[in-house]
This record gives sequence, C-alpha cells and structure tokens, in this order.
Amino acid sequence: MAAAACFFCACLLSLSAAPAAGQTRLSVPLAPATTAAGGRPVPGPVYEIPEFSRAVDRGTRTRTGAPGPAYWVQHARYTIDARLDVATNRVSGHERVVYLNNSPDTIRRIAVYLRQNAFAAGNPRRQAAPITGGVTLGRVLVAGRVMMPTSSGVAADPITAAGKARPAHTAGYVVDGTVMWILLAAPLLPHDSTHLDLSWSYVPPESPADGRQGREGHHVYFMGYWYPQIAVYDDVSGWVTDPYLLEAEFYMDPADYDVRVTVPHAWPVGATGHLENAAEVLSPAAIAKLAEARRTGQVIHIAEPGPAAAASFARNGETATWHFSASDVRDFAWGTSDRYVWDATRALVPRSENAAAPDTVDIFSFFQISKPAAAWALGGARFTRDAIEKLSAYLWPYPWAEMTSMEGVLEDGGMEYPMMTLISPWADTLSLAGDLMHETGHMWFPMQVGSNETRYPWMDEGFTQYDVAQAMRMIYGEPRTGGRPNDSEQGQRALYLGAARAGNDMTLMWPGDLYPQDLYFVMFYDKTAQVLAALRGILGEETFHQGFREYGRRWVGKHPYPYDFFNTMSQMSAQDLSWFWTTWFYEPWPLDQAIASVQPQGDSTAITIEDRGLAPMPVRLAITRTGGEVQRLELPVSVWLTGTRRQIVHVASSPAVVKVVIDPDALFPDMDRGNQVWQSRP
Repeated sequence: MAAAACFFCACLLSLSAAPAAGQTRLSVPLAPATTAAGGRPVPGPVYEIPEFSRAVDRGTRTRTGAPGPAYWVQHARYTIDARLDVATNRVSGHERVVYLNNSPDTIRRIAVYLRQNAFAAGNPRRQAAPITGGVTLGRVLVAGRVMMPTSSGVAADPITAAGKARPAHTAGYVVDGTVMWILLAAPLLPHDSTHLDLSWSYVPPESPADGRQGREGHHVYFMGYWYPQIAVYDDVSGWVTDPYLLEAEFYMDPADYDVRVTVPHAWPVGATGHLENAAEVLSPAAIAKLAEARRTGQVIHIAEPGPAAAASFARNGETATWHFSASDVRDFAWGTSDRYVWDATRALVPRSENAAAPDTVDIFSFFQISKPAAAWALGGARFTRDAIEKLSAYLWPYPWAEMTSMEGVLEDGGMEYPMMTLISPWADTLSLAGDLMHETGHMWFPMQVGSNETRYPWMDEGFTQYDVAQAMRMIYGEPRTGGRPNDSEQGQRALYLGAARAGNDMTLMWPGDLYPQDLYFVMFYDKTAQVLAALRGILGEETFHQGFREYGRRWVGKHPYPYDFFNTMSQMSAQDLSWFWTTWFYEPWPLDQAIASVQPQGDSTAITIEDRGLAPMPVRLAITRTGGEVQRLELPVSVWLTGTRRQIVHVASSPAVVKVVIDPDALFPDMDRGNQVWQSRP
C-alpha cells in the first residue's frame, strides 16, 4: 500500500463534512437507496505517482503534507552584468552562477533554460510569436573550463536503467529548443558546488509577444526570463526540463541575485530586489522624495518623463548602471523606459503573525502618461499597496522590503515576477485594482510557495484567483445576497459554470501545455477558485483557512506537489478527503443537485433529492415551515458514494413545509440553481 494511495478509501461510506452551525446532519435511517439506470460514477482513491512514493520512502516527503526530515532544495547564486542598447534593442550580458548541490545525488549534467529561444525560428510554441533569433551564446565555462557545443551525448542520461555508467562522453553542451544541457567534465558531488560563466545576448520581442515581457519600439522594455537560468532539480522528478512553449509558465529554484543593468541616462529602472547604489544613479532630490514616501505613506512622484527628467537622476554620462540585489527569490526581472512616471509610497505589514509593530514595504509604480493607462496615475501605487497589505493580512506577512508594479508592453492582463508585476494599461480603476491584486497575489503563490506552474497551473493561478476574491472583499466588503458586481468570487463562479454548462468542464490535473488554450484561464483560474470555495463550504471558514495557510507556511522556499496540498488539508481537517480531490481535481465532473419532489407521506413529508450531475457533495437543506421557522439539515456525502442517484429525506409534516432550498448559502458551484428550490403553491 505504501506505493499506492496518499489517502485510503476503506471507510468512504463514513465520510462527510461537519455540519454548519445551526445545521443538523441526518443520522436517522434514510429511505432505501435507489439506483437510477446506469448508476453514477463513484470517486476512487488518489494515487501518488511512483516518483512521489519513492520520495516518501527516502524521507524527503511525508503523507501528512509536511516536508520530510530529509527534504532538500537546490540553490544558486547569480551575479549578472547586463547592458541595454536601445538603438539596436539588444540586451547583452555576462553571468557567473555558483550552483550548490544540496541533494544526496551525484550530478553529471546541468540543465540551463534559454527561454528566449521560444522566439527563435523552428522551435515549437503554442502560439504565434515574433521571431527574434532567440539567445546568442558567447562563452560557456563550467568550473573554469571552456565548454564547446556538441551534437550528441549530452542530452542522454549518463546512467543506464541498470545503474551502470554509460561510456564516457566529451564534456560540452547542446541546445535543444529552450533548454541547454551541459555534460560536466567532472561530476558534481552531493553538498558540493560548481560555477558557470556564460556570455549571451538577445533582442526582446516587440509587443505583443507572449503577454509576459518584451518591448514597445525603442522606448519601453521589460526583461522577463531574459538570462540563462539553471533548471529545477527536485527530490521527486530530478531534472525538470519541460520546454517553454509560450503557454504554461515556470518552475524555478530559489536563488540569490546580484545584478547590474546599464541603461541610458535618466531612464528609471524598476527591478526585483533592493537598489544598492541609489546615490550613484539618483539625485539628492529624488532620494529625499523616496524617503518622504516611505515616512508619510503618501504617493510621491519620484521622476517624470520629458525635459525635467534629468533633475531626478545623478549626472553620470550617457548611461547609468543600476545595481540590485535579492536573496532567496526564484527569478529576477527588470524594466525601464524614458516615458515612465515613477511613483512611490509604502505599505505597512506585520513583521510576523503576532507582531505589535508593522514593517514598512517600499511600493514603486512605473507607468506611462496615456489615455489607455489613465487608471495608473490614480491608483497604480495605491492599489499595489492595498494588495500587499490585504494579502499579508489574509495569508501571512509579505517577506521582502520592496514591491514594484510596472505598466507597459502587454495588451491585456498581467504577469508576475518576484517583488514585481507587469500589467497592461487600464483606464478603469476597478479593473486595474483587480489585476494588481491578482499579480501581486503571486508573491505568495508561487514566488514563496514554489510549485511547478508548468505541470500544475492550478497550484498558483487557482490559489491566487481565490486569494484575490478574499482580499477584494476585505476592501469592498462582503457581497450582498445574490452577489455584487465587484465580488470576484461571484464572477469566478459564473465563468466556470458557463464553461461547464457548455459541456467544457475539464480535469485540473493536466499539464498546462496540453490544455486547450480557450479553457486555460477558466479552468485553472476560476474552476480552482470555486473548488477551494466549495472546500471552504464543507470544512468551514476557520478550518479551511488554517489548513490553507499551514500548507503555505510549510512550503515557503520549497517545491510542493499536489499531494502535499491534499495531504495537508486532510490532516488539518482530520478528514479523508479522497472523494473530494478525485471529484474536483482529477475528473471533469459538474455538480447538479435537485429537488425532485416534496410530498406528504403519512405523518411526515418526504423530500426527494436527486443527484443529476457527476460530482458527489453533501446536501445542505433549508426547510421553511408555516410561520417562518427554518430547519437546517444535511445529507452527508457518503449517501452518494454507493452509486445511488436519489435519496428521500423524511421530516415532520407539521407545521407544514412551504419551501425547501438546497445549498441556501450558495456555497457550492451547482449547475442549475433553478432546480434547487421547491415552494408550495398558495
């Protein structure tokens, strides 16, 4: 059994959630179950992939959801010097990477991502894209040894399935699309390190490119996945080198960055990390404005484009080199423009969960003055501050000292990087607030909780979509009965149910690059958010929130797999939730519970409930009687786990039943609310 299930189904029939306050779970004998023709599917156990089971055996994972005592994660230290030539639009750089092998494995090859090769001719991609030529490599050195390109041997695993070494290969590298494999001259032993030196250049694609980075002519640049980056080597899968296809996003190890970028004089730079040389690139007046924004919390203009721009910057020739550092982040991004307004303010967040005094986070916002981006001037900095403060309160404190939002390059939506977001221009303030809340929400998932976005997009996009709804409610208030236009959770439900009603419900456990593009957003984002809301409805707000935050805290700076989330939530709720995970994550099963009839039977009233969908869920009933008394009952989920389609609930006939409602609090994403209400005729 150790290699089979992370949850066991031996007692499936006893499963059910705790009833809500004021609600009675039916424990009296029910009418005999009847099975409709063909029955209904019954969710089975959740089975681990074999690699996860082996990780449990090795002690790096557990079946409680916590990392094992032998857990490890790889780490790198990047030192990068980069230069932007706006005349040619070319970014060139040199980097030195110290790679620490924290694993117990001997590593004979290293995988390095060259993600800009997604824009090279002939490479696979999921969407049309401008052709830039991709990455031009200069020198490649490992441990001081020059590596030469080779056409064979590097991509093959040097160890056979029988555990015997293959014949020796010449050290070198081969580039396969967006991944470069380097065969080491000497193996990298456990708990040892090596260093790579790479020179490279590329031209950022013209906007619109892939909705994540690029440039606008010769004036606005945003550098995302712009440098050669070592791929993740984790305790479950080893090297994880799924090609970047411009669809699913990224999987990255935590690392330290020391980055210098050289740009034209008086071009402000926003980036991941802390600006180390403010006195070298900014004027005393600009530095004083930054201090005022930090002290007062007001939104202060640090720099503006045009003739007056030079007054905000130190006079140091035709170019300026900006120096940033960041520790324990999974990536580094930066942007610059001669058209940017630079605003600053601050956010106040607790230093820790129970801290008496808040900490200060510097908030920076960069945007262009334009009609399409009108909302940025009003709310770019303010909405970024709101997102940091509200999400810190709902989840756990934001851990870094800076947060930057940047407008430009994108036609719509946004993209996240550590300590930084890139957002499209917005003229509507509520839309900008929502986008900034979502992209800033990614500072928790996956920037801290480092899941694999490529294979499991729901673990970051869906979690963040759920968090957005909670944080927006903290700002705008709880939704009124029936929802309200700015309640994100209501909108998420409508989008998911629209797709499900059209017959387009899908499993969440498919890798992102295999997903239909027209369903990527609605399923990974909105369906996942609704699934979490449904789980909250089953467990109760307090238990769900404790489990959700505990999962996050356990996996900060680490790489959780889906089973780690499943196991944590089951442990924290003290329930076997296998039926829930199978139903909502592994199967494309919509929910449709209905009231078939309400009829008197002797001295009782018989309420017939039908499960017309595929997703088994508890049935919450609100029974209103003459005089206004409301009785709450719950059928546990176990009634459906036998395969039955129909259950009859008997209640007292007096006072007379005048109305019956399934899920009166609208906790679950049911396909048809119309068949969930029965009302007696006058």
